[in-house]
Amino acid sequence: MSNVFLAQIKSDDFDKKDDKIAVVIKEFTLLKNADWFLHRYSEPYIISMAIDQGGANNPAIDFNILPFPNVKKGDIIQFDGHGHLVYGPKNPGEFLAYSVLFMESDKDIRDLGQLIEDIIKSDAASIGVNALLSAVTTYATAINVLTQLTSLLSKKMQENKDDELFRRNGTLLRDVDPPFDILRTYKGRNDYIESKVSIIPLLQSNGLGPSSKMIKL
Repeated sequence: MSNVFLAQIKSDDFDKKDDKIAVVIKEFTLLKNADWFLHRYSEPYIISMAIDQGGANNPAIDFNILPFPNVKKGDIIQFDGHGHLVYGPKNPGEFLAYSVLFMESDKDIRDLGQLIEDIIKSDAASIGVNALLSAVTTYATAINVLTQLTSLLSKKMQENKDDELFRRNGTLLRDVDPPFDILRTYKGRNDYIESKVSIIPLLQSNGLGPSSKMIKL
């Protein structure tokens, strides 16, 4: 069977225990620069983290990062295909918790991905993520862990003179109607960023771009 994007799938057709989902950022708009009086252009970047049931049982975080050079106030960044991957494509199990952080870079950091991965690993150890997830393996624990990690990560990047622009998080549950909130798009905004996050149901992975990297804890 070929890989198929189920744009027209109905929730009743979706097998919540076997079919995959992808959580994607469809687009975002830079509404205001953090340092607007110093720079005409911004270099925002997106950090996403996600924990599904498997990642909670065997502590691991799905992680992705994407920078955007030369973005001006008012620019709408749209992604080719189905969007920038926050999670998947895979079946999350009973739940998925995710966190998305928009930051603005103060300078060019060539190894930004490795730097942030190292910070996540360090912070995960400092707050005892393994013990937290092992003690109570629920979506509430997972989102609590991600909220703490996002705050710590933002604080450390701000120490590097980067600015936090926007953050959002969510939890998707299997045993609701529709499962995992498939086929829905959520819009969020503050003074700096407006973004759209969609939950796409899939039969199989359809080449949605580079998958998120799994960080074993």
